[in-house]
Amino acid sequence: MNIYNFNLIEKESWENFLNKFQNIDFYFYPDYHDLYKLRYKGSNPNVWIYESHGKIFLYPFNLTEISLQVGDNKKFFDISSTYGFVGPISTSNDAKFISSAWSEFDDWSKEKGIILEFIRFNPLLDNQKISHKNTKIEFNRYVGISDYSKGENYFKNKIPSKTKNMVNKALKNVFKTKKICFKEIKDEFLKIYKETMTRNKASDFFDYDEKYFQKLSNFSQTKFYGIFQKNSLVAGGIFFVCKGIASYHLGACKKEYLKFGLSNLYLNDASIDFIKNGVLFMNLGGGRTISTQDGLFKFKRDNSTEKKKFFIGKRIINKEIYNFLSSKFSEKKKNSNKLIFYR
Repeated sequence: MNIYNFNLIEKESWENFLNKFQNIDFYFYPDYHDLYKLRYKGSNPNVWIYESHGKIFLYPFNLTEISLQVGDNKKFFDISSTYGFVGPISTSNDAKFISSAWSEFDDWSKEKGIILEFIRFNPLLDNQKISHKNTKIEFNRYVGISDYSKGENYFKNKIPSKTKNMVNKALKNVFKTKKICFKEIKDEFLKIYKETMTRNKASDFFDYDEKYFQKLSNFSQTKFYGIFQKNSLVAGGIFFVCKGIASYHLGACKKEYLKFGLSNLYLNDASIDFIKNGVLFMNLGGGRTISTQDGLFKFKRDNSTEKKKFFIGKRIINKEIYNFLSSKFSEKKKNSNKLIFYR
């Protein structure tokens, strides 16, 4: 039995363990966690690994210190999944192995001073099924998923007719999708992205800067499909492709071109390209809200083959300190239904 805990400084060791898994997406990799590190103030990406008899249990998360002075000034932390779809993964579904992994994790958590965990599970992996026995699992929202494993015809037949009509409209207006290295187009895309976020009144969390897009451009997993007019970018989407799994990350379109269905076009063409290159699934994500009538979710569902449930998990590990936090931040606790209510 071996137990490991790596951070971004030890990203090579982190990646070496991930390379022993099949069909996992980019959300689990240290580069993705590094990308979102600045979005979570005071947090440090970590991965906890349990290895026994050739089986591996791996769990990436953000480790965040809680500002508390209790007793002998022992440090306390919470852990939470980074933005996206993560949670624990295992090379084995053996119940005894999973139980042993969580038992060791509990011991590590107690020693480390961790009081709670918040998990965003991965809908493609259904990994809420291997969560800790005390984790409270909650359905959060639906996400759009495209199943490429059944081939191009299956994909085309599952796409709604109204989406096909929008794709045909774009083609009739002589628009074409071009796959291009994101590094070559990132500055143009950034301008369109910022226009799109302003138009959609997006939260500050999605106000990504040049540094963010520079990091994106350096990842081998980053793929970009753009639509141009007179050599000028007018719409496009960023995807991650990793180990047979694609993830739709960001998309943007100039306002005056929205009527042409360009987002439908590049999503369709990216999907066909992914199928031809052996990608098995794509996770398009969900909407801005939990509603099934959310406009962004409906768009993603209309450009995917099916929908799947996305779950979150909540677990209080140290009830004594959590109760102390609830008392200390009673007003925040009263006005919030979040597990991490004190930040």
